[in-house]
Amino acid sequence: MLATILTVLSIIVIVSTLVPLLRIDHWFIRSFDFLFVQLTILTLLTATTWVFVPVFTTLQYVLVALLTIVIFFRLWVIFPYIKLASKKVLDAVDGECLKILSANVLMYNENYEGFLKIVTDKDPDILLVVEADQKWLEGISKSMEKKFAYNLLHPLDNTYGMLLFSKFELKNSEVRFLVGEHVPSFKAIFTLNSGQDIQFFGLHPKPPSPSENKTSTPRDAELIMVGREAKIGDLPVIVAGDMNDVAWSHTSRLFIRLSGLLDPRMGRGFFNTYHAKYPFLRWPLDHIFLSHHFKILKMELLNNFNSDHFPIYVELAFAPSLEAKINTEKPDLDDRNEAADKLNQVR
Repeated sequence: MLATILTVLSIIVIVSTLVPLLRIDHWFIRSFDFLFVQLTILTLLTATTWVFVPVFTTLQYVLVALLTIVIFFRLWVIFPYIKLASKKVLDAVDGECLKILSANVLMYNENYEGFLKIVTDKDPDILLVVEADQKWLEGISKSMEKKFAYNLLHPLDNTYGMLLFSKFELKNSEVRFLVGEHVPSFKAIFTLNSGQDIQFFGLHPKPPSPSENKTSTPRDAELIMVGREAKIGDLPVIVAGDMNDVAWSHTSRLFIRLSGLLDPRMGRGFFNTYHAKYPFLRWPLDHIFLSHHFKILKMELLNNFNSDHFPIYVELAFAPSLEAKINTEKPDLDDRNEAADKLNQVR
C-alpha cells in the first residue's frame, strides 16, 4: 500500500516539475510556479519515505532516480533566495536613505486604521497602495494628505486600482494601460533631497487564473514592456507592486534579464507576501526590483491588517555600486525572441 501511494506521489511531483518547463502559458500550467516550494517539500518527503519500502520494482527504482534529479533541480531553482546565497543587492553602509512601502490592501478589507498605523510606524517616503477603490481612497486620504505632499491616484472598483503617495516631488507622472484597458500601471519620476531623479514604476497585472486571464501572456507582456523601459532609461530605477508572479518563475527571471534590475530577495529570503491567512500556501507575489544604484539598509514583511497580503517594506540607500552593476544579468537571443513573441501576442 505504501509503495503504491509513493508511486503515485512520485509521478505527480515529477510531472509537476517537467510540465512548467514546456513554457505553456495556460493558467493551470503556470500555477505550478506558485506552488514550487510546497511541491519541493512534497518531493523531499516522498523521496525520504521510499526508505521504508523493503522491495523495489524496476519502475520504482526509476522513480527514485528521477526524484533525486528533481530534488537537485528544485533546490537549484530556489537556492538564490535563501540566506546562504550571495546577495544581489548589497547591504548599505552609507548613502542617501529612501524608505518604500508597497501594500496590497485587499479591496474588500475595511481596516483603514490598521493600515494607517503601519504607515505611521514606518513613515515611508514612497507608498504604493494596490487594490484600492474609492472607499479606500476616502478612508485614508486625510491621513495621507498630512504625510505626503505628492500623489498619483487611480482608484477602481475592479481590484486593480492603485494609489501612489510620495514625500518627494513627482514629475512626468502617468497612469498607463499597457495591456488591459481596466488594468492601470504607474510611471513617475521622483526627486530625492539631493536632487537625484529616480524612475519609478508601479505594477499590478492580472494573474493567470480561470477568473482573470486564462493565460499568463498579458501579465508577462506587461512585465516585459516595463523591463525594456527600465533598461533603456538613464535614471536609477525602482519597480514595485503586486506582480502576481513569484520570484523564481521563468517570467520573473526573464524580466530581471531584460531590465538589468536586481531582486533584493536574493540572499535574504523568500519574503512571502501572499496568502496572509494560510501559512502553508504562501509565496512571494509583491516585489521591489532595483537598479544597481541602490543598496539595502532593511527589508521586511510587516504585520497583516486583514488583507490577504503582507505589506513589504525596504529601506534603501542611494549608493551606486560597480560591483552590483557587474552582478546584473543579461538577456540572450532566446530571451529577446521570447519577449518579442509575447508582445506580438497582445498587440
